[in-house]
Amino acid sequence: MKIKNLLSRISIVTLAVTLSSSCSNSDKAVETPPEPAPKEQTTFSHFGPYQPLPTWSDWCPINSDKAKCTSTLRNAVQEQSAKSRKTVRAHGWQLWAGITSPLDNSGYDKKTNTSTMFGTQGCWAKNISKQSACSGVFPLWLSWPNTGLPYSPKTNTTLEATNVDNAGPAVAGLIQINRNFSESGTPQSASNTILTTTATIQDPDPTKVQTVNTLGPIPTYKVPALAIAKQCKLPKSDVQPQLAVAYDPKTSDKDQLKAWTKLDTLCTQNGYPNIVCPSASGICDGTAFVNQGDVMIATESLTTQAWDAVQNNALYAGTSTLADLYAKGDEQVAANKVASWFNNEFISTKHMFWPVKGCNPNAKQNELGCRVRYGALPPWVPKNFKDKNYATNADYLGYEKWGEVVAIDTCGKDCKKTSSATLELAHVEGASAITTQSPSVYKVKDFMHLQVSEETLNNAFTATDRALLDQATIWAYGDDSNGFEAGDFLVVVAMHVNTKEIDSWAFQSVWWSPMNDSSNDCPVKKYNQCFGQADIYKATEFKYSGLNRKLVRKLDKKVGATWRNNYLLTDSYGINYEIDGAPVMASNYFTGTPPKWATQRPDGDTITMLPVSMNPYIEPVIHPLGTNCQNCHRRAGAVNAAPNQGEYAAGVGRANYQNAQCPSLLADYGLPDNDPCMLKPWAWNQNTKWDEKANNNCQEKDGTLCSGKQAFPIVNTDQAWFVADEHVQKAK
Repeated sequence: MKIKNLLSRISIVTLAVTLSSSCSNSDKAVETPPEPAPKEQTTFSHFGPYQPLPTWSDWCPINSDKAKCTSTLRNAVQEQSAKSRKTVRAHGWQLWAGITSPLDNSGYDKKTNTSTMFGTQGCWAKNISKQSACSGVFPLWLSWPNTGLPYSPKTNTTLEATNVDNAGPAVAGLIQINRNFSESGTPQSASNTILTTTATIQDPDPTKVQTVNTLGPIPTYKVPALAIAKQCKLPKSDVQPQLAVAYDPKTSDKDQLKAWTKLDTLCTQNGYPNIVCPSASGICDGTAFVNQGDVMIATESLTTQAWDAVQNNALYAGTSTLADLYAKGDEQVAANKVASWFNNEFISTKHMFWPVKGCNPNAKQNELGCRVRYGALPPWVPKNFKDKNYATNADYLGYEKWGEVVAIDTCGKDCKKTSSATLELAHVEGASAITTQSPSVYKVKDFMHLQVSEETLNNAFTATDRALLDQATIWAYGDDSNGFEAGDFLVVVAMHVNTKEIDSWAFQSVWWSPMNDSSNDCPVKKYNQCFGQADIYKATEFKYSGLNRKLVRKLDKKVGATWRNNYLLTDSYGINYEIDGAPVMASNYFTGTPPKWATQRPDGDTITMLPVSMNPYIEPVIHPLGTNCQNCHRRAGAVNAAPNQGEYAAGVGRANYQNAQCPSLLADYGLPDNDPCMLKPWAWNQNTKWDEKANNNCQEKDGTLCSGKQAFPIVNTDQAWFVADEHVQKAK
């Protein structure tokens, strides 16, 4: 799939934002401050008025002792010790529990874990009053402004989702961005040049080959004809010929664009505009979801403070705000200007649902209501990746490569068991169906989940949202699934929660786990190949989580235990200690003597290291496994000199993730004014017009390797966007 107008945003997923919790390792119960009187909130979504985090989530801006909360986190980063990660992990866990809280107006019944928001047609659960209900919870973040286009209903109008409010233009998901770079060597219409990478090797040398973006064959997810036909109310015979042209590699770019434009015209003429986006070669962003480009269904949400900063300062897609600032030549002034737009009340999330076809016990299997017996989800099991060297491996390792699935049961004992579960990966080139015989079966209640009623489909989602749900479901279960229907489920597989309670930003990320991989299978000190062992990364492993039993019980009383029973968490605050408290050393990640590029700066000084910290469902589609979120984001966000408001308070800047003088993705090269990645972006750039293609004049100094005038290697971006993948649009 060819992606147009990418504007160099590649690896930045989200850098804007705030949330947190003061952390205590004692067993003393923390008194909950009284809930403040509710105040009228602005409505940004079809799910009702904006609902902030609850006070018990311990997010610093609403903490009863804000100063202590913030200082606890800041001290963990600035005065690092073996206990630092326990402190920030406890904070991350409390944030995660808080963000799973149900919407106040969703009719949530805690005892039965059911909801009645909008209506219950197509659902079959019962609440405590024996009334019809839908299984699961509408989480509070569904009411937040998001990076598609938040919806604000007109006064005194019925809350109904139509495509009139849809954002329309979309940008590519991470997998398409990665493929675009891997196939072409440079993004179409991007202002900078990367050296073309050849076929992947097991452990490429990052001083010779860029390894920021994963290499090798990357799956191509083609939009299923049924997803467009169903939501545009068109016959498939009108859609299929256009898609055939759009995906024909022998067809010119011009003719492919014409095919996408024709599909957009057909939908618009039928009364469904903004479902097909020719500029993005696919489905547009909706009001609830953005186009992730694979089976995962993404929502990128912001706090109101973050949303206001984006809108008030024109930081959404398609503007030149940042380019204009940095083109003026004074990066210090630009950094401070951007820093002034932010405060510590920013939160940015990237949330991933996974579609699961519902199986109603009252329906016949393989027919409407139970078209697919089991949902199928590839699980991240660290022991299966012991052959991958986190320090150097750059192979594409998205979930399509994981080789097995677990079964998700939405029906239970009332339905006949089946002997296998299959992730079809239909209409996906470069990937094959994954079938597991006698799979491990998990109940849907083992996931944070939401069963979607007929009313929710029609009233909470636009036609574009439904098209995104359809394409993900068809990719997962094939055309016979008929896409996403009333009674089907969305289960939570992953979520980034990025906050700015401290200047250096706080990153925590959660993912679902089958909990079948332990430190016996993957010892905790096997840092180089065993990231994410279940018994180490879970909330109730008190030796590592920073939580205690009383605090866990307190959180369970608020939201039940699903938030922790099958979810793992990683943290990324720029702390140079492994999860077990051991200092991070290059020798942890290499067999034998580590190479100089992993142990020394260009000036010969020793490099400190950050541990591996990533979300296996999100990062491996574009980044290597050996990635640390804080490291990448702060390199993307720091500038030549530290801004006045804190070390990395600017949030954006001209910088690189990796080049010949700073090749290690886990290395902590130091503060911005001493970081070779930051000091010489684009290797001694001599062109003041930084957005021109010939903007490099590489000089072989301080260990910089050159290929003509280009630094070797050159990676993907010279302009870092803190807005999630540039999906944010101007509000209408």
